[in-house]
Amino acid sequence: MTNAYTAESVGDVPDIQARTETRRAIDEAFQTIVPKGNVARAFWADQISRELSARDFSAARGYLLAAPVMLERDDGRAILAAADAEETGSQDQRLVKAALLFLPNETRAEYERAIEPPRVNIEPDEAEGDVIASSEASSDRTDPDLAPESPADGEAGAEFGDGDIPDEDLYAPRRASAFSLVGDRADLVRRAQRWVNGDAVDSLQIRLSAIGLIDIPNPDEEIDYARAISVLKAAGRARRLTSKYREYLTGRVDLALPEEQAFAAVRDALSQVAPMNQLEDQVVAAFEATIVPEGLRRLESDLAAIDRIAALTSPSGAVTLLESADSPEDVRKLQLIAEAGGDRAVALSKEIGPRVLRLAQIGIKWSMNLALQIMGLAAIGMALAWTALSAVGQARPVRHIRS
Repeated sequence: MTNAYTAESVGDVPDIQARTETRRAIDEAFQTIVPKGNVARAFWADQISRELSARDFSAARGYLLAAPVMLERDDGRAILAAADAEETGSQDQRLVKAALLFLPNETRAEYERAIEPPRVNIEPDEAEGDVIASSEASSDRTDPDLAPESPADGEAGAEFGDGDIPDEDLYAPRRASAFSLVGDRADLVRRAQRWVNGDAVDSLQIRLSAIGLIDIPNPDEEIDYARAISVLKAAGRARRLTSKYREYLTGRVDLALPEEQAFAAVRDALSQVAPMNQLEDQVVAAFEATIVPEGLRRLESDLAAIDRIAALTSPSGAVTLLESADSPEDVRKLQLIAEAGGDRAVALSKEIGPRVLRLAQIGIKWSMNLALQIMGLAAIGMALAWTALSAVGQARPVRHIRS
């Protein structure tokens, strides 16, 4: 029975029963988070406003999706009716659009401004008279935890903000397919040079970048290893990983790219004076030469789960959820919760923290082996009961002889 309920039984794609039961648990959790004495709609609107101020648009959208179960029964029914009246978009998109109608005007306008596509200005070049197109992306929408490190740290990556990504539907979730904190080969060389020189750098971050720049065979094109690595780097850089999970992650990376061997290989590669483009080739080749294929395959399974969470929510949402993980089993539970609830999982995680893991309803995975084990336990129980009854039936009363 323990094996039937472990997170390993979830699989890469949880079955419909597990997702349904988990979604029910998510809805029940949302019904309990409104403090007693608070007006449900006011509390709900305040939470959305708070997340918008924090530029966590994934959590804000999660609260909008949870409106039918968080608000009073009449409000919930009205939202569902308004969503059903919509004719375009997915079910969640229609639900978000309907829920927005129940927000205060200021909060609704703030949300719509946050998710609107960047404007493109067409301006003439004064010097040449040519027309130049430039996009305006609001810098205040960038999540600080997912922004690239400063040039002094040798890290490059694309700034990410949910509102910086064009989308045809304003009520669709913001995704960041181009989000990356892996950096480029030149950044890797600079950081590797600092590592070799003995500067205070995080070798785990450097090796994650190296793995992201190595051409990993990817049979499943839907898995974005660079995005998963970027989520891990962002969470690690912001110190939002638990000590247990960071220790586990370090062990996984050590199996895939051993620290001592990688350091020695990179030191030899950088000992030669060469142009930057040649050094880039040498450093990447040095890292690639120390890759352990079996360890890399194990790490890829972790990256696939993290990328799936990011795809179902957002990179910033994945970082938020990973804060609750102590083990790979926890990550698989979080994946199931994200499969069942999407951005709802992010909002709920910010409300209840690590308790969100309890919402993963794995369910029993019946198999021939499990059936035989249960039959064996039943047979043992019957045998013990028969033995006990036989012992009681054969017992004789003890006669005491008086002298």
